[in-house]
Amino acid sequence: MNITTNQRIWKALHMSKNLSIIDKVLSAENLDQQSCSLCGYNLQMDVTYQNIDSSTLNECQRGAIRDCLGRARCSHRSGLELIKGPPGTGKTKTVSTLLVSLLKMKCRTLTCAPTNVAIKEVASRVVKLLKSETSSTQNSAAVCLGGILLLGNQDRLKLCPEVQEIYLDYRVDKLWDCFGGWQCRLSSTIYFLEQCVAQFSIHQRKERNERNEKLDNRIKGAEKGTETGWKKRKGQSFLEYAKFRFQRTVSLLQTCMITMCTQVSESFMGRDVVEKIQCVIELLEAFRRLLFCSSVRSEELQLLFRHPDLIKDSSRCFASASKELCSRRNQCISALKDLRKVQFPNFSSRYAVKEFCLNTASLILCTAATSYKLHSVKMKPMEVLVIDEAAQLKECESAIPLQLPGIRHAILIGDECQLPAMVRSKACSKAEFGRSLFERLTLLGHPVHLLNIQYRMHPSISCFPNSIFYSGKIQDGDNVKSPSYEKKDYLPGPMFGPYSFMNVNGGREEFDDVGRSRRNMDEVAIVLKLVKNLHKGTIYIHAEWNGSNEKKLSIGVISPYTAQVIAIKKKLGDRYERTDGFSVKVKSVDGFQGGEEDIIIISTVRSNESGAIGFLSNAQRANVALTRARYCMWILGCGRTLMSSESVWQKLVYDAKARECFFDVDQLELLLPGERNPRRKVQLSGYSKGSSARLTTGNKKSEMKHNRRSTGSDEDYERIQESVINKVKLMSIEELTRLDFAM
Repeated sequence: MNITTNQRIWKALHMSKNLSIIDKVLSAENLDQQSCSLCGYNLQMDVTYQNIDSSTLNECQRGAIRDCLGRARCSHRSGLELIKGPPGTGKTKTVSTLLVSLLKMKCRTLTCAPTNVAIKEVASRVVKLLKSETSSTQNSAAVCLGGILLLGNQDRLKLCPEVQEIYLDYRVDKLWDCFGGWQCRLSSTIYFLEQCVAQFSIHQRKERNERNEKLDNRIKGAEKGTETGWKKRKGQSFLEYAKFRFQRTVSLLQTCMITMCTQVSESFMGRDVVEKIQCVIELLEAFRRLLFCSSVRSEELQLLFRHPDLIKDSSRCFASASKELCSRRNQCISALKDLRKVQFPNFSSRYAVKEFCLNTASLILCTAATSYKLHSVKMKPMEVLVIDEAAQLKECESAIPLQLPGIRHAILIGDECQLPAMVRSKACSKAEFGRSLFERLTLLGHPVHLLNIQYRMHPSISCFPNSIFYSGKIQDGDNVKSPSYEKKDYLPGPMFGPYSFMNVNGGREEFDDVGRSRRNMDEVAIVLKLVKNLHKGTIYIHAEWNGSNEKKLSIGVISPYTAQVIAIKKKLGDRYERTDGFSVKVKSVDGFQGGEEDIIIISTVRSNESGAIGFLSNAQRANVALTRARYCMWILGCGRTLMSSESVWQKLVYDAKARECFFDVDQLELLLPGERNPRRKVQLSGYSKGSSARLTTGNKKSEMKHNRRSTGSDEDYERIQESVINKVKLMSIEELTRLDFAM
């Protein structure tokens, strides 16, 4: 068990560093914060504000960002802002827009999240947003990312290429190589452009000497009788030599300058220096294109490079490509010499580069636990703390980043109605050890910006969670109310509409082999059957709905129990992993937080007479499970058990019945023409003395008559039936499912 995080929490709780935010939290007064009268007017004139107003965000998102930016600008008093983002309301888009705005304001911001997955997602969205804002005429690969820095363990972060660009260790390696060879590469490029003709002459002499040496060796070999085949090699032309030297010399400088533009903060270098570097990059690229074009003649180019003034001689006629290349060469030399005057840092160690990166970045991203390392780094103070997924971060853990020097304001983004922090100890859970600062402030009545328009779920899906968890305050976006979001005929019949509860009466819950988690193999079988039918070719007609030629369908299977997840994965195997346009993900509720799929199938597992459903009754866990689907959500469960549970699931079953979305699972056989009921019954067929029982499906009465005829009497039949039933009882339900549902 890794206790590093708990150790850091313990040390943070014993710190007495920057307590400005913590004092604000502990004070019960002034919860209804007013905007600062000293800086409100100027903020309205800020260009960043104007960009927010012209963005594609909705009004509640814009309002939340405007207030947060106003808070960040204020230097007169500390403050807190809370943004509540229910499922599908564009919380991630709001967070990324807020962070990019803070970056443009050059406000030193630390962004934290509870997990590596969460912070990597935020980092990815910020990078994508920055690149998407790049002008269409500019290469998105050259976007300046030097102001953003991601910290953490590389193995745990599992970096993708776009996020790797802002990772600290990656940047340190790039800048160490770049600054270490900057002056040498710059001087080599200038020397090449100025002295390429002289260099070519030296190269020719060297080639002649090599040829003469080989010729001498050939003559000596002939005299000794050891001569081998020798072929005279044609000398390299000036143009060929220039191309070769360009690739060897100038390309290295180009790479170095691109690294500077993308990996060094623009606020450090200054806009004028960045423009100079970009100008040189463009000039060298133009020079390269001309050098490698087919219309350039070698002798003519050599003459012009040796005597540039000949261009002005009207009596001579030169090709336009050669003349332009000579002109570009002069421009490159002038720009490079101007760039040589710029002073760049000279690092003596990688650690110095690391400190440079931490001090020049405006936006630093890491987990809350990782932010503990920043307490021991000498760096320019941070100003604003942004915590994403704040409802999943333990209140005590938030004390780590809150005490960093310079932090004046905190912005918490989350949703206390979704999953809280993971706490394994029952004693700690009872003591509310997992409670977040976000939840506590909400309970105390702190003002909250509610993102109130959801863009994910079909209205039939969002109806129940909206009324139960959010008091009906969430509106459906225009996109989910459009015809393209109407019922899609994934499978025929009313049972397979956007919202459906499939009643699995007669199912049996059981413990797994370890005895720690529960599973329900009847529900496993139904999940397999549903996925199999969805995979059939007829379902791909939905490609027309998204206006593309691609045939894609994503399915998510959710269960609160690990044993059920394992059982479903085991039965599915890898049969759908290599299917284009069709994906199936099977995860626990916790694993699906933040995710979404076209169709969600929920397996509730519990089936008993007492109505006991254990931790399934947790309303936050139920909220997450019920808000992952875009078009269809099908819930498998024992209606009788859930209605006796006195939990949110009881309300869900009653709601499904009231909306006529409650279906008995036995109706599957009627609604799927040509398909047998997936919950096949164990029946007797052709049993006689000395033979064994076999599992079949079909008409029960005809099978019983057949068995009676086979055995000869009712007494024999009853005796055989009792014997077979006893044998069947010894078989696990998993084995029965394996025999019946091999696909």
